[in-house]
Order: sequence, then structure tokens, then C-alpha cells
Amino acid sequence: MIKINLIAIVYIIIFSFSGLAQSNDSSKSEVGTSYGLIFEKENGYRLEDSSYTDVIQLFNLCDKAQAMQFRLLLNKAPDDSTILIFKDIQKGSDLSDPSWLLDFNVMKGQVSKNGASQDEIYVVLYNLNQNGGLLPGDYKNLFNVNYRLTNLNGLQGDIKSSLKISHAEASTFQGDAIDIKPSRDEFKILVKVK
Repeated sequence: MIKINLIAIVYIIIFSFSGLAQSNDSSKSEVGTSYGLIFEKENGYRLEDSSYTDVIQLFNLCDKAQAMQFRLLLNKAPDDSTILIFKDIQKGSDLSDPSWLLDFNVMKGQVSKNGASQDEIYVVLYNLNQNGGLLPGDYKNLFNVNYRLTNLNGLQGDIKSSLKISHAEASTFQGDAIDIKPSRDEFKILVKVK
């Protein structure tokens, strides 16, 4: 148990200091090329007062990743309506090995009358086995994000909100940084209200 806690503390320290120097340069994005930690789709139409699951994928992993972290932002893009309620995030089928541990911490914003808030979820994933990380390549089912849309009583027209990936970082067992910044960081959720 002490070994597990020590490993977790080391990864948190490594990511905390490396996150200070991270740039949010999105100019590397190329049309038609997906790389890094991204949502399966760019956008999706949803029904109010319903629950959904969306998949986060990882493309073009260039080195063996022992740990990764990122933030998941709900309802926080400038043009978002506050209509999403975060439920949880789970390991996808690409992380079926029990040596992968997933932890997350929800920083809730002010809760509105509909029960939704502008949330920031800090996510950390790491492997307990020495040098037992993800091999270079593509992963199509890394995480499943579960959320609910609120009841949109009184709202008119098309309503938009989003799930957004921020501060995505990974490292090797030796602590070397691996670039997993997303080529597209936002999943737009659209609701048509009659």
C-alpha cells in the first residue's frame, strides 16, 4: 500500500511542475489529422433531461506512457449554456488491465437553478507496474465520460454546451514528458428546444 501511495505522489508532483510550463499552442492542428487526447466526435445532438456517455480516445502516442493527466471542462467555453451535469469518468476497454488506476477530483462551480454548474474535473491515470504503460499507437476507447443534460424548461431555440479537454500531459516511467495535447479539444453538445 505504501508503494502505491508513493507512486501516486511522485506522479502528482511530476505533473504539477510540468504543467506550469505547458503552452496552449493549438497552431499544430492540421485539418483531417487527429492526434493526442480527443473526443470520439466533434459534436453531437442530445435530448434534454437524458443521460449520455461519450468516449475519449488517444491517437499517435509516440512513447510508452506510464501515467497521464488532464482536465475535463464542462459548460466552460465562452458560448456554452450551463446545461450539463457531470456524473463520472471511467476507464474504457483499452484500459481493462487492473494495474491501471484512475482517479478524478471535481471542482464544482456555482450550481444554477437547473442543477448544472461550470465544472473542472482533474483526471489522473497511472499504471502500478514498473514500466507497464501504454505502448505507442492509437487507443479508440480510453475513457468514458458520463453526464446528464438538464431539463431546459423555458429556453428557446438551439442550445449549445461542451465538454473540453485541457492541460493534457503524459509521461514515461522515467518521468520524460510525452506530448498528448489534443488536435481538437472540444466536444460540442447541441440541444434543439421546441
